[in-house]
Amino acid sequence: MEEIPLEVIREKLESRYKTQGYSMALFRNDWNMLMRLGVHPQNATVDDFQRLLLGVNASSTKGTYAARLRSTFKAMRKMGLIDNNSIEDLPNVRKPRGLPHPITPNEAKMLMTEARQPMRDWFILGCMAGLRAMEVANLRGVDLEQAEDGYVLRIAGKGGTDLSVPVAKTVAETILAHNTNGRLWTVSPNRLTKKTSAEMKRLGIPKKTFHACRHYFATTMLEKSGGDLLAVRDLMRHSSVATTQVYTQLSTGRTRSLVNLI
Repeated sequence: MEEIPLEVIREKLESRYKTQGYSMALFRNDWNMLMRLGVHPQNATVDDFQRLLLGVNASSTKGTYAARLRSTFKAMRKMGLIDNNSIEDLPNVRKPRGLPHPITPNEAKMLMTEARQPMRDWFILGCMAGLRAMEVANLRGVDLEQAEDGYVLRIAGKGGTDLSVPVAKTVAETILAHNTNGRLWTVSPNRLTKKTSAEMKRLGIPKKTFHACRHYFATTMLEKSGGDLLAVRDLMRHSSVATTQVYTQLSTGRTRSLVNLI
């Protein structure tokens, strides 16, 4: 295939981004990344892609670059601007698992008592049941069931999973107070995250999101259970205990008490 002039590719690619509703900032970033390859997209090789990625220090940024390159080259092929498939030979970039950043016990107490409604209820569900923003937003009254030894919550979770977990009395009371079998709130997960972040900032807890409440729940359960990874895995609904194990690095209560015995 003959090389299509770069100015033509830029014009058509920009038009596609606008049609799909993407920001022009994203387009500019992707286009600048293409230009950093130093070759026409039609002639780019896997060595060119790897050379670009090797110039990036952070592994997370490498992963972002690789994903954007794949997306951009796929778009150009679909539009018939290139027929270069070399991006498919680019190895997957391993994304490192970062440490969770839970809120502190004092912050959790503040959120569950001083936050405005409905955020206060959302924080209770996050801190005391470990629910994700998506799970809170989609929660229905009918999902709460009473068992012989307390309450159980059926959660439609990540990856299409549908699991039931025991929940604390406070969580059950929060749900029952809405007195409905339907959805408790009409809110999207993104909107919920934005509103809770703003409320956390108002209460003096900046730079943390609603998901930090789930991290708090995990570290708290791990410490209170004496390090029972399997039990906490089930409460967190992790597919692998390796995911739960990350929280052991944050559970300093037990290790601190041992050190203090020296």
